[in-house]
Amino acid sequence: MRKSIDLLTSAWYGDSTLTVGFPAEWDIHLAGQTDQPALTDSGVREKIRNPSGTSPLPELVKGKRRVAVLIDDTQRPTPVKRIIPAVLGELKNGGIEQDAIIIVMATACHRPATKEDFIKKLGADTVKNIKTLSHDCRRNLKYLGKTSRGTPIYVNRFVTECDVKIGISGVYPHEGAGFGGGAKIIHPGICGKETARYLHSRLKGVPRGSTLDNELRADMEEIAEKAGLDFSINVLLNRNRDIGHIFCGHRVIAHQEAVKAAKKYYGIKPINGADIIIANAYPFDTSLHFLSKGLWPFTHETKNSSKVVIASCPEGLGYHALSLASLTGWSGFFHRIRALSRHDVRLYLTKWKNKEPGILLFSTNIRKRELKKIYPQARLFAAWGNLISELKSRHPGPNIKVAVYPCSPLQVPPDSA
Repeated sequence: MRKSIDLLTSAWYGDSTLTVGFPAEWDIHLAGQTDQPALTDSGVREKIRNPSGTSPLPELVKGKRRVAVLIDDTQRPTPVKRIIPAVLGELKNGGIEQDAIIIVMATACHRPATKEDFIKKLGADTVKNIKTLSHDCRRNLKYLGKTSRGTPIYVNRFVTECDVKIGISGVYPHEGAGFGGGAKIIHPGICGKETARYLHSRLKGVPRGSTLDNELRADMEEIAEKAGLDFSINVLLNRNRDIGHIFCGHRVIAHQEAVKAAKKYYGIKPINGADIIIANAYPFDTSLHFLSKGLWPFTHETKNSSKVVIASCPEGLGYHALSLASLTGWSGFFHRIRALSRHDVRLYLTKWKNKEPGILLFSTNIRKRELKKIYPQARLFAAWGNLISELKSRHPGPNIKVAVYPCSPLQVPPDSA
């Protein structure tokens, strides 16, 4: 009798259940974390009304003319639609009418947001009644000087023209900053390409899920201070991509509270000594560009472990303005080459020296040539049965130990803290 496990897949594109089967003789281990019940709508409102370290929203916006609400994009799994009604209600209580509000999708250097993206994030009614804007990392930017680390600060001009800035984003493990959320909605969320490039290539970060005391986070906070982030809403998700916790208020205080909780609720004990390691990239499985967020379980591999990634990737390769894989044409290639830092050069040399993980990717939406652009040593499987056949040929014996991480981008081993 075959064993099977149900996994979630395709964030923002159905959030459907994927059932994967295994040979009966294999020993399956599921790396589960402490789950959180979803906050009710009344629970969400209660959290928004009781911020930490700052005044409630109605007091904060009283007498102001324009309010910008910044939200993360569909490359992040945050269900903003469950939060925005409470935020708009508080703004109304503070005397802010709908025509004085602009909702900006903080796309950083990702692809531009579409109307469909806004509807997914906000709901059709909100999109119909509130002005929305997709950030563009190349245009409509205002220069605010440099940080103490030399980062040039280019920020969305329309946001700087607003009196109050509110950020809504998820707190997820992040390679470099430790955790996302908080000031990251400003930098790189609504910053220019040059600002983001400096962040990615010249500042020293930390491993995902670790300390906030790092150069990247400090630079983010400095830019958020200059640009203004008056109220920060930080979201933790449960395994079903619903809201488990909200921490809001002062951009530093509320974020620190959220990270403290995230280390607890996202924390898991890694499964060591597995012959096969399976990382499900949900809920960061929208495109191939963000697959790396879920690859950390492979650091616990044995010498002969097979490394499997499950990722729907409905948007295919995806896009990031700082990625060589996103360039089209010779002009774009030479433009990016001219901007390479020493860090970039080391990174790409490492990749082409075959040090990228030799992963086996299960995806029905990725093409082989797309996969090779980012993971040249990877193999693609569009049928689960074919992947299992490959694994059986690699591991022919009985009692094969299989470690399954059901939502690896959200999970953090305890040694990261």
